[in-house]
Amino acid sequence: MSDCNILDKLRKPKIFDMSIFDWATSLIAAYYFGIYFCNMKNKSTEDWLFFFTIWTLVGILIHKLFNIDTQLGYYLGLNKKPIRKEC
Repeated sequence: MSDCNILDKLRKPKIFDMSIFDWATSLIAAYYFGIYFCNMKNKSTEDWLFFFTIWTLVGILIHKLFNIDTQLGYYLGLNKKPIRKEC
């Protein structure tokens, strides 16, 4: 029997060893946050790209502050390679 839960299974598909599920949920959350809290509903594509870039940078900063090892942080040289369990 495996120790893997549903979240581990959702995180299994990867691009550049980064979970597609994690990126998708983060960008979906950024979209809804932008619409409901930052009045981004009718903004241009450039404004949205800027917003998503800032959202990603804040995410990187939060992971660094709480010492959470991520693959993106590893690529940027901010932390060691994260340890993942195999499912």
